[in-house]
Amino acid sequence: MTVENVTPPNAPPAKTGGIGRWLVLAIAVFFVAVLVYGLVNAGEQRIEDGKAPDFTLTTFDGDTLRLSEMQGKVVVLNFWSTWCISCKDEAVDLELAWQDFKDQDVAFVGVDYLDQEPLNLQWLEQYGITYPNGPDIQGRIYNAYGVQGLPETFIIDQQGNVTKVFIGPTTRAAIGAEVRKLLPGEAG
Repeated sequence: MTVENVTPPNAPPAKTGGIGRWLVLAIAVFFVAVLVYGLVNAGEQRIEDGKAPDFTLTTFDGDTLRLSEMQGKVVVLNFWSTWCISCKDEAVDLELAWQDFKDQDVAFVGVDYLDQEPLNLQWLEQYGITYPNGPDIQGRIYNAYGVQGLPETFIIDQQGNVTKVFIGPTTRAAIGAEVRKLLPGEAG
């Protein structure tokens, strides 16, 4: 007796290549994500010098900060997130730099990009961050500054102009050097 493998004419096709279909789907999703990112960020210009875009940020303490109301001060504007590994490298340095300048006409502002509570609040506590920070869940401030990755730190002078951008983690010394250039009697 001979046994043949016969598939009835109305039988569903055998499942083969499941991993291949997932791979094709993953690649398609990746390309759609890249396309959407490009469309969302089309026309966004990276701010490296010139006038800093004004913004309003509600801090985690419930205070409202507006960049235009800080005119006359040097502003250190840092973009970070808890999921950013490089942000951990600079968190302590930023706080130390804030401590160096907090009694002068210098403001530090942290913008937490695409994060959720309580992780962001735990982060601030873990690194002892005392300068104002607030969430940018919708990425409005991030996009206005043309930030391309995290962390990024912008130094803004007393007239509201961007004078320096640190792409990637920065240090207490580097921030201090840039801030001192802008303070009266400190340049040199």
